[in-house]
Amino acid sequence: MKRIGFLGCGKIGQALLKHIKELDGVDVAFVQDPVYTKAAGDTFPVVTKGDKDLYATADLIIECANASVLKEWGVTMLQATDVLTFSVTAFSDPSFWDTMVQCKQTSGHHLYIPHGAILGLDGIFDGRAMWTAIKIVTTKSPKSLGRTDTERTVLYDGPTRKACELFPRNVNVHASVALAGIGFDRTESVIIVDPAVETNAHHIYLDSDSTHMELIISSVAKGAVSGAYTPQSACGSLDRVLQHTRDVLFV
Repeated sequence: MKRIGFLGCGKIGQALLKHIKELDGVDVAFVQDPVYTKAAGDTFPVVTKGDKDLYATADLIIECANASVLKEWGVTMLQATDVLTFSVTAFSDPSFWDTMVQCKQTSGHHLYIPHGAILGLDGIFDGRAMWTAIKIVTTKSPKSLGRTDTERTVLYDGPTRKACELFPRNVNVHASVALAGIGFDRTESVIIVDPAVETNAHHIYLDSDSTHMELIISSVAKGAVSGAYTPQSACGSLDRVLQHTRDVLFV
């Protein structure tokens, strides 16, 4: 029996909880979330704070809270067990990333990074030595970005590292691409707010001396931070994690 813990249980977490209940040989160890309310039939503990002993009861912890929560609990989780994390913007902090890499190496546990809202993250990772430029243009509604703009506006155009600092809940796609590709400082992020859209749209441009690629992703969001595709991809990522034991895996 595989036991799965949760740090955060919002839209993505609840989709994963439902998915786990449909899997054979997989159970929920705990949910750490200050506002999660148990559903009928839930027998696992719900806590507001964790510790290494609690985390060690899980074979895998899924983090789907936010970057600040991951930075608070990430090391303790990774010391205790494997971690699948969705708040990839946290890794734009180089000291936190270095600490997590060192913790992974000393603990022997695995750190999994899901592809989330996009396709082709494995291909970006495979070509990381050849890319000369990567640019990501994201367009979201004001509600998705927590704003009240009345016209289309470019909010940011610059290095992805700063975009992660300014929009930590909205640019996990950018962080994942930067981490898989040419890094947070060389990757360019453009964030656009548009009151005319109800989708989260990402246009990714990848260039090398011999190759040009473009990825276009548009997912209905209707004001939510995450698009409709992300919870579905999260379930697929979990399925792949349960079947793999590589040290760091983009899933």
